[in-house]
Amino acid sequence: MRISRITSALLALAIVSLLVAGGTVPSITPAPASTQPSGNAAIKVALQERRAWTFKDPAPIVTIDNQFSGARVNDCTQVGPHDYRILITPENEPINPSPWYAFRIQASKPVDVTIRLAIATAKSRPHARISEDGVKWKRVPASDWKGESGAAECVMKLKVGPKPTWVASNHMVSVDQLWAWTDALAARPGAKMRTVGKSIADRPIKLVEVDQGAPPNYVIVIGRQHPPEVTGSMGLMSFMDRVMDDSEMSTKFRKKFRIVTVPLVNPDGVHEGQWRSTLGAVDANRDWHDFSQPETAAVRDAILEIQKRPDARLFLLLDFHTTSKDIFYLPPDSAKTFPPNFSRRWVEAIQARFPDYEVESNGSHNADQWTFKRWAFETTGAPGITYELGSATSAEKIERIVKGAADEAMNLLLQSADAPRSEGPFPPKPGTIVEVKPSGRPAVVGP
Repeated sequence: MRISRITSALLALAIVSLLVAGGTVPSITPAPASTQPSGNAAIKVALQERRAWTFKDPAPIVTIDNQFSGARVNDCTQVGPHDYRILITPENEPINPSPWYAFRIQASKPVDVTIRLAIATAKSRPHARISEDGVKWKRVPASDWKGESGAAECVMKLKVGPKPTWVASNHMVSVDQLWAWTDALAARPGAKMRTVGKSIADRPIKLVEVDQGAPPNYVIVIGRQHPPEVTGSMGLMSFMDRVMDDSEMSTKFRKKFRIVTVPLVNPDGVHEGQWRSTLGAVDANRDWHDFSQPETAAVRDAILEIQKRPDARLFLLLDFHTTSKDIFYLPPDSAKTFPPNFSRRWVEAIQARFPDYEVESNGSHNADQWTFKRWAFETTGAPGITYELGSATSAEKIERIVKGAADEAMNLLLQSADAPRSEGPFPPKPGTIVEVKPSGRPAVVGP
């Protein structure tokens, strides 16, 4: 099966992969009234109530609900004729001020409505997007939107009717959509999927490993540690689609490398529409030392199991995220990795490939935090890299730039595929265990 080129807007990255696999575009499925497992003491966040708010006066009847996966609404009140105030609060505080909201609205007959978004805590006020199906999205026209950073409320005007309209702070890539894409990837030649753990709410942590007869050289790609970061998911899918396509570069690469991906590290957070954390109220990308959460512990254990395989060599560990702009967060400039100086060579190659696109990078960002990229480098000696895509970066741009970045990564990695182990800070022999230390290079602690 060939992964088609993405031509439609926004969520086409996920949709095209599913259509090529012979499936159908997954809808955003209704959520149960309560998603909290009975007696689960591990849940530390305040879960939203899943419900529909129905307003009958004046006619026509208007209904607003959060009864689908990925929704986020904490309360809804009527403040005037067809004028509604929606409260959005984070799952816990203090928290990174990266707000997420998502809801549906419909009316018994066509009507103009006013929606006032009151977003607690957040510094930013993300410009709303709307959808007729929960899959294809467009921004609310500027003429119908008011909401500057720091404003008490964002106000939007909508025309709604009997057919539901989805509203969200960004286009959505839901749990079901990511899992469907993952299932399609696992159907490719040489690919196998397994569950490496369970989330707090008992959702699977799915891993796909692609091995088309390559030696034990590994590239590991993870994503969606933070729930709202949908462009990160789009970047991950685009990167993997390129690595898995039938181009000469990708075909050659898969003969030399095995590719492992965990596309959805935090399924509970995505389902609950959370701003940042797991159900345990922990930022997953700050848990790569304590491993207090089952999600990060499961991914860690899967990577360590790979690292302990006979003659295994990890070449790159890549983590996709979303922030305000496209940027690479790299290992410290002083880091000695294998392949040597891969990170800087990669961003320079991407810049040369796209001279009209500014490739930003930073080798000192969050160096004191227990992020995946830090753990990856200090545990394996391979470059751990965070690849951030801008929250407003278009799907078309993500596809073009990330697929080009994948080409440059494969080209550089192939140059080192047969390099001797001694060129990098690998454990001295197969089966050696590497212990994470607070700083500095990995410490070898016995065979």
